[in-house]
Amino acid sequence: MSHGPLNPETSTSLPSPPFVHLKGIPNFRDLGGYAVSSESGQGKVRTGYIFRCGEPTSATPEAVDTIRGLGVTHIYDLRSLPEIQKMQVAGTGPKTVDWPGVTRIFTPVFREQSYDPVSLAKRHADYQDESPKGMVNAYRAILTEGATSYGIILRHILEDARTTKERGFIIHCTAGKDRTGVLGALLLSLCDVPDQVVAEEYNLTEAGLGQWTELLVQAVLKQGATSEAGARRMVGARKDSMLDTLKMLREEFGGAAAYMENKCGVAKKEVGEIKEFLIVKE
Repeated sequence: MSHGPLNPETSTSLPSPPFVHLKGIPNFRDLGGYAVSSESGQGKVRTGYIFRCGEPTSATPEAVDTIRGLGVTHIYDLRSLPEIQKMQVAGTGPKTVDWPGVTRIFTPVFREQSYDPVSLAKRHADYQDESPKGMVNAYRAILTEGATSYGIILRHILEDARTTKERGFIIHCTAGKDRTGVLGALLLSLCDVPDQVVAEEYNLTEAGLGQWTELLVQAVLKQGATSEAGARRMVGARKDSMLDTLKMLREEFGGAAAYMENKCGVAKKEVGEIKEFLIVKE
């Protein structure tokens, strides 16, 4: 059964930047533009380079033209194969993007396990808890299982840093909230963006999903595993969930840079190159 329309969108009512209005893609926005302040001085996270979104396979031709016009050359799909086959939200059946001039790279965080909000709600009741602990548990699993895929994306940035190219790219999962949100938070945290700002960027997903929020809530409720309040917590992007996740990242993984080095197989020097490239000095 289809749980959603074939043509969602990132609404024109959303602020731009960071959002980019696109027909057929929910929650599309630029990850850059956030101010950083570190020992190396003032700057901002590079804009027009990393974009994040929800499931993009219903993009209109005009949306694809806009994306190419943004300089996007690659799209990293963080969904699992079973998840692509189910397409529980869009209800379109197995489908992936094939856009001229844009290379899709399959980088599943969980290769054999669906991790969209519907599947999470079905398997794990604590993800709907009033406290952030359920989402922190989910995000710990994402960090643990997603290191290899995240490492592939980090090496894309590293290659650009070394060649001074800007091969813009998209990261996405189903809602563009959890696996995408964790990677986005890692990159911003690496660049010394304050935790509160990282959490606010994460929270933008609640606006970015637009009509998909209700569709996701109904899809979660169809699993019969939660109340409506629990379903809304499940599909939400609460700031406290990300703040507690960043605390967990430091306590259990040593922070963003240490995680990239120890879990993603990126050398300390390379992590430094990635950070330097992502920060545009003022």
